[in-house]
Amino acid sequence: MEIGYASVSSDDQTLDVQVEQLTKFGCEKIFEEKVSGKSADREELNRLLDFAREGDVVHVCKVDRLARNTIDALQIADTLNSKGAGLIAHDLGDLDINSDIGRVIYTTIAAFAQLERKRILQRCAEGREKAKEEGRHLGRYPDYELHGKIKELYLDGKNKRQIGIELQCSRTTVYRVLSGEKLEGGRA
Repeated sequence: MEIGYASVSSDDQTLDVQVEQLTKFGCEKIFEEKVSGKSADREELNRLLDFAREGDVVHVCKVDRLARNTIDALQIADTLNSKGAGLIAHDLGDLDINSDIGRVIYTTIAAFAQLERKRILQRCAEGREKAKEEGRHLGRYPDYELHGKIKELYLDGKNKRQIGIELQCSRTTVYRVLSGEKLEGGRA
């Protein structure tokens, strides 16, 4: 059986492109999840590993959607290999990772992906630290015009959900703006 695994890091992201690609690869069953790849508890990946049987082939669009680091990547490949299941990463040219050459390439790519992730995190931390030292503002600036509209609509009797829909902003933003506010009319 052809099995697919699609994963994104957050609820804001969509699985649509991966699912479409996996369907084109002939996947009959696709496990989908929205959870950080660095999370050790990936329920759908665990279900896939339990589900896979001898002769099955697991497809992933990109290696980094499957594994958190090199060790994790190799453990997943080993688990599938021990069950007699194949693993194909399509970003590696449809390479079967459980072949000898595939294993070498897979290990190398996973190691470089892990190294690059660490370097990105390090550069981001260095940039934030330098900005703090220079007294620069970090993050977005408040949108006072939006804040005013939120307060105005709230005083007009609209609930927080309606305000978010009308102003096309999140309810979190509405709640944050209105929290602690003592507004005229006794609403807060």
